[in-house]
Amino acid sequence: MMGNYAGGMGGFGWILMGLLSVTLIVAIVWMVVGMVTQPRQASATAATPESRIDTPADILKRRLARGEIDTATYEDLSSTIDNVR
Repeated sequence: MMGNYAGGMGGFGWILMGLLSVTLIVAIVWMVVGMVTQPRQASATAATPESRIDTPADILKRRLARGEIDTATYEDLSSTIDNVR
């Protein structure tokens, strides 16, 4: 009769197998949740008003509001922008 080779798995083997199984299941659930929620977050950030492209006139108005340029420069650049369009 052939008995158990090396005495079987033993108590430590059963505990280790259980921990590895739980770890594998948790890792799979974590990856699936990450894949499902990631596109939703990306589409939500793409719809924010900050993601829109500013026109040259918007940038010019913002620079005037911050005080980076004076009104004479604003009017000169604004007329240049209008002539280009």
